[in-house]
Amino acid sequence: MVGLLTALLACGIGLLLGSVLPADLLARARGIDIRSVGDGNPGSVNAFRALGWGFGLVTVVYDALVGVVAIQIARALGVSEGVSYLAGLAAVVGHRFPVYYRLKRGGQGMAASAGLLVYGVGVALSRDWLSATELAVLVAIMLVTFVWTRSDVAVALVSMPILVALVALGDSSWQLLAFITVVAAHIWIVQLQVLRHRLRFPSPRAAR
Repeated sequence: MVGLLTALLACGIGLLLGSVLPADLLARARGIDIRSVGDGNPGSVNAFRALGWGFGLVTVVYDALVGVVAIQIARALGVSEGVSYLAGLAAVVGHRFPVYYRLKRGGQGMAASAGLLVYGVGVALSRDWLSATELAVLVAIMLVTFVWTRSDVAVALVSMPILVALVALGDSSWQLLAFITVVAAHIWIVQLQVLRHRLRFPSPRAAR
């Protein structure tokens, strides 16, 4: 019973941390409604556009680290590896469906997902479930994809399945594999939605 309560506490902390939207808070401090400017998303990219580099940097640092911080807090509470990953994922859920906004008006959670993905890759490297050579090949594929397509969306759509496959082939723990798979799937799905939107509503520059 105590273990279950601790696990719920860890995930709850992750959810609450993720529900803090610095882009929205910093914009309000300047009298700006972040959802009425740019793409309307209370995330890192829109913070740079609407608030400038200073507040944008604060936003991206918080958003990118919030999931990792949730994992570390969960570890400090003594929960299992799998539950600590759930706490990190809960931060992404909180960003998308913030508790403080009645589960509405959240962001896409891309910066938080990217931070979790980097953390997961770091764990895989430290435990020899992913080699530096494999990571270098993945980075090379990402660079070639970007040079060829000039699209960050294409990079994500191509690289996420490859990353999951590499971690799976590396005989990693099922907890880490599940964690990386969920994070990569979230990034892939969001980027697919972005691609569909761009194809439906091409920018004036792309339409020329």
